Amino acid sequence: MKLRNWANLSALALGIAGTSLALKSVLPQHFATDQAYETQETFPDSSTWPEIEVTFLRCGHITLPEFLVVRGALSLVPHVNAYSAVLIRHPQGTFLYDSGFCSDIYTFLRNQSLLFRTLLGSFVFEQALSSHLQQLEVKPDDLDFILLSHLHWDHVSGIPDLPGVPLRINRVEYEAARAQLSSLHTPELIWQFMGDNPHELFDCTGPAYMGFRSSYDLFGDGSLVLVPLPGHTPGNTGLFINRASGSRLFLVGDAVWSAENYTHPATMHPILWSMFTSDDASARQTLIDLHRFYHRHPEIPIIGMHDAHMQKAFMTIEEKRLVEIGTGL
Repeated sequence: MKLRNWANLSALALGIAGTSLALKSVLPQHFATDQAYETQETFPDSSTWPEIEVTFLRCGHITLPEFLVVRGALSLVPHVNAYSAVLIRHPQGTFLYDSGFCSDIYTFLRNQSLLFRTLLGSFVFEQALSSHLQQLEVKPDDLDFILLSHLHWDHVSGIPDLPGVPLRINRVEYEAARAQLSSLHTPELIWQFMGDNPHELFDCTGPAYMGFRSSYDLFGDGSLVLVPLPGHTPGNTGLFINRASGSRLFLVGDAVWSAENYTHPATMHPILWSMFTSDDASARQTLIDLHRFYHRHPEIPIIGMHDAHMQKAFMTIEEKRLVEIGTGL
């Protein structure tokens, strides 16, 4: 009887411990966001900024409960994660930031593992990248290059629709992918999507920009500036878009999935965070940096490449602005 009592007590203790761990995994986590000193920023010279058109091209989505996307949300409210590319038309070049989905996406995924197809391949396909571009009367030859925020399958998976279009990749990211530092995002699949497209590597070794430690000025006019946002992957790269008219904006790759990740700040659920984060400390610091930037510049939208809500909100404002320009209002 005494042995049975001990067994019952042990089972109860294990149950309590398991429940505590499960509860702890969804509770908010403290981030040290206070700064000992004020971030020094030099406001960029806007006199050289040209007109730039920005269009989000949503190719698919997946719906997740909010508590998986934002740790501490404690909510089952559905949250839509988009799979998108961004078409950017600048006087010096027309290009894509990331690539959405190609028309043959399922052909590329069908030989992946059951885990991959269950966890990552259960998205809703909406519209191929090539279809989006055709609607906008943009031919593959009109594109100067595809700028990749990072080398995960869902950011390179539109490339097969654009054979031969050059790819621009952060050198840190390219070398990490070559060293196979990504777990679920199988390198073989990534290279299959990239095909024989030529690629050019860039380095974010320019001066600090808007509070971020280094930069790369894409066209040399201060209008398109890349900054490193490591953690999700070693070379995840953000893009500041500075325009003569229309709002400035900051594309951040997969540094965040949702605006709540930087406004709180908060990671994803710990299980997803550990699966999709290459370096925990760097990713957390990036969230802190984005949180601080958001408070310094609430007028600049910060948009993650899976943030369907922010993408839609931006396009609603942008389309209204273009209509007003077209009608002379």
